[in-house]
Amino acid sequence: MFCLVLSYWVVYTSKEEGRSIVFVQTAPKDKHGRVLMYYAEGYREQGKVRQRKVERIGFIDEFTHLYDDPVAHFKEVAKQKTKEKRDSRQPIKITLSPHARLPFHQDTGTYDCVRNLGHAAISQVFHTLGIHKFLDDRRKYLKCDYNLTAVMKLLVYERILAPGSKRAAWMGKSKYFDKMDFSLNDIYHALSIFPQWRDDLLQMLNQKMVEQYDRDSTLLFYDVTNYYFEIDNEDDFRKKGMSKEHRPNPIVQMGLFMDDRGFPVTYDLFSGNTNDGKTFSPMSERVRSQLDLDHIIFVADKAMMSGDNVADVITNHNGYIFSKSVRGGTQHLKDTVRDRSGYVRFDAQGNEIAPSDTDTPVSFMYKVLDEIKDTHVRDAGGNRRCVKGVGHHQIIYWSAKYADRAKLDRQAAVEKALAASHSHSKDVVDNNHGKNKYLRTQVYDKDTNQHIKHYDAKIVFDFGKLEEDESLDGFYVIETNVTGLRESVDATGYATKESEQSFVGKSRWLKHEGMLQLNRIVTPRDIIDMYHGLWKIEQTFRVTKSELQARPVYVAREDRIGSHFLTCFISLLIIRILEHELDHQYSTEEIIESLKKANVAELNSTTFMTLYYDIVLRDLYETKGIEFGQNLYTRSQIRSMLAKTKK
Repeated sequence: MFCLVLSYWVVYTSKEEGRSIVFVQTAPKDKHGRVLMYYAEGYREQGKVRQRKVERIGFIDEFTHLYDDPVAHFKEVAKQKTKEKRDSRQPIKITLSPHARLPFHQDTGTYDCVRNLGHAAISQVFHTLGIHKFLDDRRKYLKCDYNLTAVMKLLVYERILAPGSKRAAWMGKSKYFDKMDFSLNDIYHALSIFPQWRDDLLQMLNQKMVEQYDRDSTLLFYDVTNYYFEIDNEDDFRKKGMSKEHRPNPIVQMGLFMDDRGFPVTYDLFSGNTNDGKTFSPMSERVRSQLDLDHIIFVADKAMMSGDNVADVITNHNGYIFSKSVRGGTQHLKDTVRDRSGYVRFDAQGNEIAPSDTDTPVSFMYKVLDEIKDTHVRDAGGNRRCVKGVGHHQIIYWSAKYADRAKLDRQAAVEKALAASHSHSKDVVDNNHGKNKYLRTQVYDKDTNQHIKHYDAKIVFDFGKLEEDESLDGFYVIETNVTGLRESVDATGYATKESEQSFVGKSRWLKHEGMLQLNRIVTPRDIIDMYHGLWKIEQTFRVTKSELQARPVYVAREDRIGSHFLTCFISLLIIRILEHELDHQYSTEEIIESLKKANVAELNSTTFMTLYYDIVLRDLYETKGIEFGQNLYTRSQIRSMLAKTKK
């Protein structure tokens, strides 16, 4: 055997300054005759004796049912605190036996002395959101011989720090300090319970976000993605569809709403063969019932642009900002886009370019079209009926970056089409996929329009199609029924250059126009900026698929699939909150990596040594009060740290 001496985390300049004593003080009786107790600390500073309040204990009468003499009891506790404080300032001696056999963990059959402290930050947000209380209030009515709340915490910890299967999560539970005495079967049992509470939990989380983070849900972003399963055969829920990752496996669709600060609001799952646009109406109904707001502005991409979805928005007196494809539009729309008159141009710094300036490079430009159109709604019987005179604005927008990206995306197809052109084939080019978009084959007589059975055809490159596509590079249309305070009109019908009077509330519905009016001036740039917020939800989906590794999904039953994505949603919300509280100085990847590495090594049964520390963990101490940078910890200090995260 040998003895290893490790110095602790505080060095004092004098013995006097290191001495302190914790004791109990009582305050004078209040007007109700109650006496308050609190811990105080006496210490020396520069040769003088001083004291300070350390911690409130409570009123004496609150403890008389627990202790015969509450004051005497807490005086003993104070003595123990004093001893622990003094012991913590002494060097720690660790005795190691080189020939001792290492013990195996009873569940994993392995020995690992490394434990994770990073989950303390996750635990604090988990408890701040009240998820523990929500689950505790419901699990007490179930006949479960395990802790459902602990199962949820493990699944969230692992989804953020070590994403994998549910079995892998269970195998990794020993690295956390939380009590997790449940079996793998208990986890699968819990996965069948959590979906029953999903809607209530999402509503509770939204209320907490309103209370704690001042969430404003009047502007919501919506998008759809899908997640694959490593299986070949479909079932009633996992269907083959248009995979975003171009995989042949069965998938499920997820529709997600996000607020304007990047926090997820709510979600739902759909079978894998559900069209993206068909998810909007049920999702908008869900979010309306969950948020209970007078008006909401929905922002979505062109996949949601349909008559049914627009009708769903306006019949519920809400606003929409949807994009619309130019290439799939009418010839009139394409001609309007190509017509360079009416565009307001801007440089890379966002400054407007004068119409006479032809030298300054254009970074983006737009022009606005006002239009009254007819739309259609479905009645109670599912029949479509026409609604006439619905107003909206169309903003034709062009971006140099978007144009460059369109050219780059098209380049591979053009090169393949050029290589395939001028080849002889009797196969008809009858689709627009990939290179075929720029190829054409003549197989009919131009005069008689009769099919020619025997012909010698040549596949040629369609330069006209390429030229048309290039003319539309960088353009898309943003359509909206959102407006703001408008210019007042005098008695003669002329604008006065003064805006109309503001009204009560954030917004109101203009019944005769079918438009949502905001109680402020709204410019085309405002609408464009709102639409561009969609990048946040696209980035959110990337986080779920990369850092949180939400796919592939390793469970098969629909209820367990629901639980998997519920834990992913909670994990996503927690990591977004940590980003927010760190003032967005660090990316999701950086925060997760730091929490994952925030480990300690068990030196003996009571002492742990820090293995990793960085600036993210340092800043978490500044914002969350969790000390990750201490050299050594006692087991009681770690317990105390984790207990504080649960208050």
